[in-house]
Parts: sequence; C-alpha cells; structure tokens
Amino acid sequence: MATIPSSLARVPNLLVSRISLSNNTRNSVDSLLQQEKLSSGKEINRPSDDSVRASVVLTLQQRLNQTDQRLRNYKHADALLSTIDTSLNDAVDLARNASQIASAQLGAGSDAGTRKNQAVVVGSLVNELASIANRDFTGIHLFGGDSVDQPPFEAFLGGYRYNGRGQGLRTDLGEGLDAPATIAGEEAFGALSARVKGDVDLNPALTLTTRLDDVAGARNVGIKPGPVTVAIFNGATTQNITVDLTGAQTIGETLTRLESAVRQAAPAAFTAGYPSSGVSGERLAFGGLQTAPPYTLRFLDTGTGSTAADLGIAGFTYTGANAVNTAANQDLDPRLTDFTTLGSLNATPPVTYGNIVFKNGAAQGVVTTSAGMTLGQFKSAVAALNLGIRAEISADGKSIDVVNEVSGLRMAIEEGGGTAATTLGIRTLKPSTKIADFNDGKGVQIADGAVDPVTGLPDPVRNNDFRITLKSGASVDVDLRKQDMGDVASVIGRIQNVADAAFGVGTLVVGLSNGSNGIVFTDSSVGGGTTAVTSLYGHAAEDLGLLGAKFTAGSPATLAGEDRATVRVDSAFSSLIELRGALETNDSRGITVAGERLNGDVDVLTRARATVGARAQRVDSARTREEDLSLVTQQIKSGLEDLDYTQATQKFTLLQLAQQAGLASTSRVTSLSLLDFLR
Repeated sequence: MATIPSSLARVPNLLVSRISLSNNTRNSVDSLLQQEKLSSGKEINRPSDDSVRASVVLTLQQRLNQTDQRLRNYKHADALLSTIDTSLNDAVDLARNASQIASAQLGAGSDAGTRKNQAVVVGSLVNELASIANRDFTGIHLFGGDSVDQPPFEAFLGGYRYNGRGQGLRTDLGEGLDAPATIAGEEAFGALSARVKGDVDLNPALTLTTRLDDVAGARNVGIKPGPVTVAIFNGATTQNITVDLTGAQTIGETLTRLESAVRQAAPAAFTAGYPSSGVSGERLAFGGLQTAPPYTLRFLDTGTGSTAADLGIAGFTYTGANAVNTAANQDLDPRLTDFTTLGSLNATPPVTYGNIVFKNGAAQGVVTTSAGMTLGQFKSAVAALNLGIRAEISADGKSIDVVNEVSGLRMAIEEGGGTAATTLGIRTLKPSTKIADFNDGKGVQIADGAVDPVTGLPDPVRNNDFRITLKSGASVDVDLRKQDMGDVASVIGRIQNVADAAFGVGTLVVGLSNGSNGIVFTDSSVGGGTTAVTSLYGHAAEDLGLLGAKFTAGSPATLAGEDRATVRVDSAFSSLIELRGALETNDSRGITVAGERLNGDVDVLTRARATVGARAQRVDSARTREEDLSLVTQQIKSGLEDLDYTQATQKFTLLQLAQQAGLASTSRVTSLSLLDFLR
C-alpha cells in the first residue's frame, strides 16, 4: 500500500508538489553545474563558485598576462639587440677595411692617382656607414636613442648630422632590468662627442622669481620646503612660531610666508612697511627690524627638516643692523634656466654683449646678444642658424655648453667684434684653450731635445720651431718648450717674450683678435716688407696655424693665423670623410692621422658591441627567469581552478542517482488520492 512520507504528514497536495519540485530543481542545478565543470575542466567557472579561490585565481591570471606581455617584450628586445649587434659588426668590418686602405696608401706603391681612386672607394664606405647607422627593425631605428621614429643620421652641409636623442628606447622588461633595447648613435659612432664645455661660471643673480627647484641651496643639495621655526625676541621675551613653507615655489613666495607670519605674531617687529624682506646677492635678507626695543629673528629647522639650513638662514640672528647672514658658504647658488637673462649674470669678468659668430665647415651665422636676451632665446637663436650646432645649459647649471651635431665638419665659435663669446665661456679659441685640444686633439708638435745627427750631441739650434720676420726685415727664431705648451696664453706669452727681447717691447704684439679665431701678430716696425712665419724644425708653426697666416699691410701690419682649435666630432663618419679628403689631396700626413683615428673608431664600435651583447645576455637571463616564474604561477593557478575529474565524475553520478530517486519519489507521492489516505 502506498504511504505518505512522515515529513509531509497531512498537508495539501500543492505543498507536496512544491517541496518535491524544489528538491528536484536543486538536484538538477547541482547536476548542471557539475556537468559544466566536467565540460570546462575547471573547478571555478565564475566568482560565485568560490569567492576566495576566484580572487586568488584572478590575481594569478593578471600576473600571467603581465608575464606573457613581458615575454613578448623580451622577444622583441632580443630581436632588436641581435639586429644592432649585426649592424655594429658590419660597421666594424667597414672601419677596418677603411683602415687597411689608409695603411696601403702610405706604402711606396701609392701615388696621387691611386689615392684619388681609393678616395672614391672610401666615399662609398661613407654612404654604406650611413645606411648601417640608419637601419631599422619593424620601424624602430636602432641607433636613434629615444628617437626611434625617424632616421637618426642625415647628410648635412657635406657631413652627417645626428638627430637622435637620449640613451635608448626602454620597455617593460621586469623589475631590476633597466636596459634600453636600442642604442644611442653617440655611444656607437661618437656622433655628439664634439662639445664645447663652458669654462665660465656665469653665476646668475638670485631674484624673487627664482624657483626653489632652480637653486642649489646653501648645502648644495637643493631646497625641500617644509616647516621652519622662527624665534622672535622683542628685547625681553622670546616667542616661537612655526611657519610651514611646504608647497612654496619661488624665493619670493618663501619670503612672503616668513615675513607675513612674523608680522602676524609680532606686529611691532618691523619698522619699515611690507615687504621688508628680500634678497641680497645670493642670500635672503630680512631688513627693517625694530631697534628700540631691539627685535631679533632666529630661524631654526623643525624636527628632522633642513629647510632653514638649505635656505641659508639657520642659526643666524637677524637684527636691525644685520639683515643678511654673514656666515661663509651660505650662498643659495641659483642655476641657469631658460628664463635667465644675460643681464642677470654675475660672471667674472662681467658678461659683455654683441655678436657671436658660429661656424660649422664652410657655413656660418651670427647671433646678436643683449642684456635682455634669455638663455632660452639664445638657444633658439643658435638653433635657428641651422648649422647643426646646439647650445644647452650644462648639467651643473653653471655654464653654457655648445654641441656640434655634424660629423665631418669642424665647428668654431668666434667673436663678432667684441668679447661676448669669451665672457660667456664658449669661444673655441681663447687664452685658456688647452694646446692639447689643437688639431682635433693631436696638439702641437714642437722640436725638443734635438741632437746633431753627426756628433750626436744636443743641438739647441734644432730646437727652434719657427722664424718670425718683420716687415722691417728683422727676424728672430722661436724655441717653444714643453713648459710653454699648457694653453694658448702660455704659448702667446713665450712668443711675446722672445719678440720683446729681439725687437724691443711693443714692436711686435702677439695675441688673439676680437674677430676670427687665430693667433695674431701686430707688426709696428718700419719697412716695406712682409710679416711672415717660416717653419724651421718640427711642425709647431703649422700646428699653430701660422704657416697659412694672412698678412695685411698697414701701420701697424697684421699677420692673422688660422684657427687650429676648431671642434671636430670624433666619430667614424668624421674619420672616413677626412680619409677621403686626404686621399683626394694626396696628403700623407692626413692619411696617417685618419687611419689612426679609424683604429680608435673600431675600438668604440667594439665597446658598443660589448655593451649590446651584455644587454642581450641580461634580457635572455631575464626571459628564462620569467618563463620559470610563469610555469610556477600556472601550476599554482591550476591547483586552484582545475577540476579533479575522478572526484567530479563520482559526484555527478551520485547527483544523477539522487535526481532519479527524487523523480520516482515525487511520482509516487503525487499519484496518491484521498481514498488512498483514508484506506
């Protein structure tokens, strides 16, 4: 006989149906979810399956996604570095071939015709080197540094101009690996090695508008604005207040906050009206303090801060008679910025204004300076000359540097009738120019320690480098010594002393002109001859630019030497272009020098290859570590989300049995009638 389940007792059929339907539905849903897991192979298909484990899985998946991207970055970086290595190897072979040509053309079998033919070959090598230097991989130029969207080298004024910037393109290669995937042309080819380092501390004035970020500070570590304690003494008692300078941007804003806080705390502290604070030289000044009663201000740092010390005001007692800290080494030393005007520079000697002539190869241009010109405007004016010359502020913010961007051309910066270039520290030939910088770094070769070839004894006559002949016909031989070869001033001083001893003081004046670069002889002697320099022994006259000097008749007459202190880009392009020129002009000494420089260029290229190889090795090692990490992460993720098929199959079977039993039970229960119940 059919029975009613005890759990139902005497209940309506509708309730029985709903309970049975709910149980069957739950079994069906569990079966469906289990079937979904079996189909996907995942224990967790949605966060609601297990919120904790799902959160961990999502985190691991994000890490895997990041790893996949980095592995793609590694692959791309490795391809870039491999292509760079191949290109550098090609450049090394090219430079060696050119060096071999130079060596071969110094032998006895070479003549002017052969050398001209080889000049054509070297010209093709120049073009091939440009092609190598402008190679790209998937649109990324390999030797442009950070600028990878355009060819870094372009033919310009007979040379090759470098347009790249930065040290190299960086991408996400993981923590601890900051290796660029490209390389700068300067590192590979020496494309920007010609730099005129300004040798004058231009010492800009401190003003109220000077930004704190542009100030070295009294401790030479910059200024980080923070709280400062001010001790205000009114002649009887001391009142301490704290002034928060956090967020101050300029010297003026800093002084405004300090003075305003003092005036608010002690209205009688100042006798003068607002503002009483300002700047004096390169220091802050607090003037107008009350003297009766005698008010004083003393600034101290709060806690571990150093703002007062950085501002150069810590520990000093400011009074009505002492408005500026008199302690040593408290100057704030503002740096040069694009907004610094030439008129605000406090260089020694003072900066003068006028025309500055920039030359690069056969091209030249003039920049006219004035007191109101800013350094930003000066830089723009130099760039607007379109000579491949760039002016920039030095890294320490104290001087101006000038960069030659064009390999194969020699840069010169000359006066345009004044002393502006010299006082700004950028003239390429000035009294402080090192003789070692002459002739592209070869210096000046003097005759020294010469001996008689017959007797083998020292021969002072053979130490004479050149002879100066005045227009009067008088002459003197000049012996330049090692101690005279420090800088231009020492060489000029030696020649002047010899001339004064031979001709009398003032007859021949040796110096530099306020125009074109070169050593200038001013001849006041009486006569109708020509002032001239004749080489005797060694190469000093040639290396100093005196052999090709230009004579100008007059009273006095002048003999202006050539500029041998021009600035050359020390690169493979320059060496090849110079070798080509030396071969064309049958210049044996030039061929020798170019060949030696090409050997140096090979060393530069080889070092660049070593750098690239080291980067590639680091990338490969990092990729291996990333792959290992990815494998471990995948294992952990799999353990959390992957399905145990054996256990899942058993559970699915049990759910099917339970569902069948539930359906059978429901069928029997719902088929009972009232008669079955009353029976």
